[in-house]
Amino acid sequence: MRLGRHPATRPGVRVSAPTARAAEDVAAAMDSHDTTAHDSLLASAGTTLARVTGVARVIVIAAVLGPTTFGNAFQISNSVPNLIYYGFLAGSLVSSLIVPALVRHQHADPARAVMIARGFLGLVLAAGAATVPVMVLGLPLLLRLTSGGDASAAADEQIALVVVLAAFTAPQILLYGVAGTGAAVMYAHRRFALPSCAPAVENLGILLVFGICAATYGTGSDGEVPLGQLLLLGLGSTGAVALHAALQWFGARRCGVMLLPSRGWAVPEVRAIVARAFRSMFQAGLLAAQTLALLVVAAQVPGGVVALQIALNFYFLPIALIATPFGLAALPRLARLHQRGEGATYWDLYVRTVMLGLFLVIPAAAGYVVLAEPIARVVGIGEMATPEGYRVVAGALAMLSLGLVGAALFFISTQACYAREDSSRPLRSMKVQTVTCLTLIALAVAYAPDAALVHLVSAAYAAGSLVGALHLFWSLGEGAAKARRTCLRAAARVLTVTAVMVPAVLIASHTVSELVPGRLGSVLAVVAGSLTGAVVFGCVQALVRAPELRWLRSALRSPASVMVEVP
Repeated sequence: MRLGRHPATRPGVRVSAPTARAAEDVAAAMDSHDTTAHDSLLASAGTTLARVTGVARVIVIAAVLGPTTFGNAFQISNSVPNLIYYGFLAGSLVSSLIVPALVRHQHADPARAVMIARGFLGLVLAAGAATVPVMVLGLPLLLRLTSGGDASAAADEQIALVVVLAAFTAPQILLYGVAGTGAAVMYAHRRFALPSCAPAVENLGILLVFGICAATYGTGSDGEVPLGQLLLLGLGSTGAVALHAALQWFGARRCGVMLLPSRGWAVPEVRAIVARAFRSMFQAGLLAAQTLALLVVAAQVPGGVVALQIALNFYFLPIALIATPFGLAALPRLARLHQRGEGATYWDLYVRTVMLGLFLVIPAAAGYVVLAEPIARVVGIGEMATPEGYRVVAGALAMLSLGLVGAALFFISTQACYAREDSSRPLRSMKVQTVTCLTLIALAVAYAPDAALVHLVSAAYAAGSLVGALHLFWSLGEGAAKARRTCLRAAARVLTVTAVMVPAVLIASHTVSELVPGRLGSVLAVVAGSLTGAVVFGCVQALVRAPELRWLRSALRSPASVMVEVP
């Protein structure tokens, strides 16, 4: 149905005060729909910068360190702080459970909102400080256990490097706590640009560090690694995270919240968040455990972690540019709708968010699978520019991409649950996902040859994402039946159009790569395949009058121009 403008919102119409207040309520409800796509696009634009620099970051790291033991050691040591914070500590809370609490108080009692943010930061920093020694001592032990007791010189060298690097990178856990809490404050104030752009500063800082490293120590590190190089990379990467945290702190300050840690347990709202948080933290920890399992297993293959990190950066790109902005932009609106008891409008907004996410993620996943090989040849520079390097990256990317739809659906559905302060459903589904993923990884480790190990564990991760997302989607609870039917019809339409798109992408990319050899041909093949796919997909969706195209066009013009159309 279509909702026109309320009489009180039309120019020149005079109304009584009660009618004006009613009109404001209608306008607020409409805004829950109207600006979601607009805010999502704003956040996506900022995240694009962060993700593009993130891809450049992992490509440069691979080019400088190459498929070496040192490359594996650095990637694991520098990835674990992020996994610990956003997985095992509070990352999921920062962008989800804490936002509704801040939204509830930011207008009625701003001082209370500041108290909640500070108390939450205090708890996060205390937990992070306790986790730092666990990382420094536990990561080398974990590598030793997963290597099956391998006492080779290469295994001993890798563990020794991890011991030193972990000591330099572990403080990043605390810095991510500041960055994440600052981002939460801005999300609650519906400011999405800075929190989504700030990670780009971290990426640019690390690019600078690796530029200095290459100029000073050269590329590749097959022999003994100088202490100066360890100090440069370990402390330099932590300094880049500090710049990221400083920007997020500044953004929160601009919203009127000076983030200073306080005793969070003394704030009732923070205690309530933590009481609900255990499920969410456990859920995020399970997801982080899956990623950590991928990295640790890949470390058994020389350069496996480097190749997997390249593939993971491309995998997370559509999630960061599409699912995350849509989910986070909808979260405060879904929370308000739930708090007002507007169930029908709540599910309408959820359906629209899922439809927009699937509309963009499904063709992106198909494009990755089709273009995996030329993408690998484009990003495989420096020490990774070998046939084996191309093969490992392309296979990992193609396998991971099969789970993109599941990851996007799971994230959006999780935000919808958190808006209702329901953390039990996502946790149950994440348990299903984790069991599926880790079981398949264990089978791959037990039976797969080393040459296929990275590809098979990537496929295990994708399978877990799909199974977990479908489990959550089917267990959303009362009121979701109609929403499920609408989303499934939209997904079937998008899959059908994507099937029409894929042959066109194959033909375009193959033709270009045959005509132009070398790296330039691979670059042009990716560009030609992507443009061809976008044109074919968009034209066919326009022919079938896909509502998602209309929503996106309206959001690009102006959020105020969008007419709310409930699917």
